[in-house]
Amino acid sequence: MNRRAFTLVEVIVAIVVLAVLSTMIVPRLNRSTHTAHDTAVDKVKDLLSMYAFREATSSQQIALWQDPETGWLALLVSDRDPEATSADGERSRYVWTDDPRILPVALPRGLEVVDLTVDGVEVSGTDWLIPTVPGGGRPSIEMHLVSGSIDTVLRLDSNSVVPVRMDAGGPAVESRESQNLDEYGTRGERW
Repeated sequence: MNRRAFTLVEVIVAIVVLAVLSTMIVPRLNRSTHTAHDTAVDKVKDLLSMYAFREATSSQQIALWQDPETGWLALLVSDRDPEATSADGERSRYVWTDDPRILPVALPRGLEVVDLTVDGVEVSGTDWLIPTVPGGGRPSIEMHLVSGSIDTVLRLDSNSVVPVRMDAGGPAVESRESQNLDEYGTRGERW
């Protein structure tokens, strides 16, 4: 029987080839993970904007919810329960249902909500619901999202429609630019 083993030169060449390939592939994987996490943060920001918009324009009670089983973030609306009736035949109970116009946001693996503050009070756990109060306004929300490549806080003030994104080590990213209305006026009228 003739057995042939790998020579030292062949082993070194194989290691060098694997090292070169890994230096080309690993940065691409990290970049794609960072892009996926950054996109998810933007989707959460859009979800917070829709939460504020729907609260301002709808007569229904709106809530922001994290599903404890999937970790998805979703917008819920309060609807009358079609099966619950009172003695006089009126539908009397409300239930939370998914808002059919707004898709839930699935956080990619590795990205999670580590801190959540509602009106200055810290919320713990993964099963939370942040409802609006009809006629009573909307709470301010601060959500801290963290992964290996992202460390971001999204803040939605109770009187704002667009959340502010603050990345670790960077300034707050405003979605809108302030406008000086005195300079903007076309006919020179005072505001």
